[in-house]
Amino acid sequence: MGSISNISFPPNGGGIAVFQGMVKKLLFFSLFVLQILVAPALADSYDYARIFDVAFKTMTQKDLYKALNESIVQQKNPLTQSQLVFLLKKNPEYIAILEDTTAKLAKTQSESPEAYAAYLKEVKTQLKTVVQTPRFAEQLAKYESPSQPLTMDLPGGSPGFRGMRLFINHPHLKTINGKTRTLPGDDLRKVVVDFITGAEQEIWYNVFDFDLKVIADALKNQHTKKGVKVTGGIDAGTINTRPEVKAIFDDLATLEGESFKTVAVKSVGLNHQKIILRDPFGPKAAVLFLSGNFTQSCIGPEGDLVNLPPEKRNEFSIPNANHALMILGTLPAQATKAELKKTLEYKIRGQSQYPISGSYKIMGEKKGPNEEASYIVLSFSPNGGEGDVNKSIFVPLIQNSKGPIEAVHFAFSSKQIQSALIERAARDMSEKGQFDFRSVGDTPFAMREWSAFLLLSGLKKDLPSGKYLTDGEAPILQALGAAGVTDLQNKIRTAPAIYGERHFRLEDGTAVKTTSKIHHKVFIFPEDSTAVLGTSFNPSENAENNNEQIVIVKDAAIVEQARGLFGYLYQQSARSVTQEANKRNLKALPSPDETVGDESLERDQ
Repeated sequence: MGSISNISFPPNGGGIAVFQGMVKKLLFFSLFVLQILVAPALADSYDYARIFDVAFKTMTQKDLYKALNESIVQQKNPLTQSQLVFLLKKNPEYIAILEDTTAKLAKTQSESPEAYAAYLKEVKTQLKTVVQTPRFAEQLAKYESPSQPLTMDLPGGSPGFRGMRLFINHPHLKTINGKTRTLPGDDLRKVVVDFITGAEQEIWYNVFDFDLKVIADALKNQHTKKGVKVTGGIDAGTINTRPEVKAIFDDLATLEGESFKTVAVKSVGLNHQKIILRDPFGPKAAVLFLSGNFTQSCIGPEGDLVNLPPEKRNEFSIPNANHALMILGTLPAQATKAELKKTLEYKIRGQSQYPISGSYKIMGEKKGPNEEASYIVLSFSPNGGEGDVNKSIFVPLIQNSKGPIEAVHFAFSSKQIQSALIERAARDMSEKGQFDFRSVGDTPFAMREWSAFLLLSGLKKDLPSGKYLTDGEAPILQALGAAGVTDLQNKIRTAPAIYGERHFRLEDGTAVKTTSKIHHKVFIFPEDSTAVLGTSFNPSENAENNNEQIVIVKDAAIVEQARGLFGYLYQQSARSVTQEANKRNLKALPSPDETVGDESLERDQ
């Protein structure tokens, strides 16, 4: 088939050369149009790694991307990455063409403005020839709504992933034969190390914070002893502000080379992802999504007092409440690697550079002939979904769900999600006479003036006095009425008492401090067997500009485990946000919020 890259231009001057060029172009376009009209569509391509790369390069070549969108008369909004992936999957003959085109655009741009402008003009002409055909229009109509995730599949309908495991680092509930037991927490540090030692080909990771030497050693050993290629990223701001993280970065830099790279990620927002994947094209392909960083405070089971002998630690030396979701299979690993390449290989930054990426749905195995297959939905920010994760991913999830909602959040401030919950509240009151919402929030942030948990309780914080007041005009009051708000207030809770900041003195008089937080970012929709898990995205406006992962899981067994995570924290919480507000109001002076800790969320809110 003809290729855009086959076009050549006559040198300046010379009537014969100009005439030859015109003949060549006329012949090319005739053949090009003829082939499009008569050639049968090729079979779908499943070379996702190549498709993702071509789609990314097309969208970040701004003139090419603009020309492509201008050619699509039936499309109101610019193509998302997921739409372009879909079109290339359905038309694999254009993969090589776009590869050549982006390369030649870059080459001519480096040569001269005239050469670039001339080639771009030819590209625009050909794009209209391709795009404005019935076949293209018909295909695009099948996926014209980028608010819907694009399904990544495999030949023959094979499952895109083999299974999932949820790890929870604090006690959690499990019901067996009608009896509820409390299970001990998992060692997430060991989960990460074991995941690394299972790699045979390559490892990619990206984290906000990293101070665990045992994980750094595991990465180095897997590289030096097994020849595994390692590419990773750590937030540059964290490297510069935390000496412990700088030490890890410098240690990893001792192996710096073509097959071992550690990037100080200079994100416009926060490089806030917590991801590690392995062997995306191998039998051990898997990705581990975490709510916590590679730090002692997040996933070290000993908590902050790790350097003390076990007998001298107290019950408050525990890690932040976190979890990890492991997904086994090649498609989740490939989709995630494609995203990490943007950050770690191409080093793009912020919403101005990341493409509008859409989201991706990957099906799992059916567990029974009459059962619906499990699935996951992946998206990444900046510019996840239709460019706004809160609006295009979380809001529809809340609006389209039914039944109870359970939430556990480190920090929750999104006005869009809050409004969606209030709309659900009004709808549920109208249809069922109750709004079944329960939550647990990390206490310091649940009590901040921007906290959705505070506002959903019908309260507001007066900043000059530090006092908490009833908001007589609160939207939740309009949705539920006074009695409904009173009922809801009892269900919106702060962290169990064991979480928080504590100061102690050892026997020798040494002052020590422990800090632990509710660090999950979880929504659960039990009636739909759906949950937001393994997500780094605190639902807030500022998180839109961060590097984040968003993971939605549809799986009855995993969601039941997530309910055990929530159920234990809810059960252990002795105080609602309203009760905490009343307690703080009784103090002569409002108490300052506790230390933010290693997440540096003050920059994130």
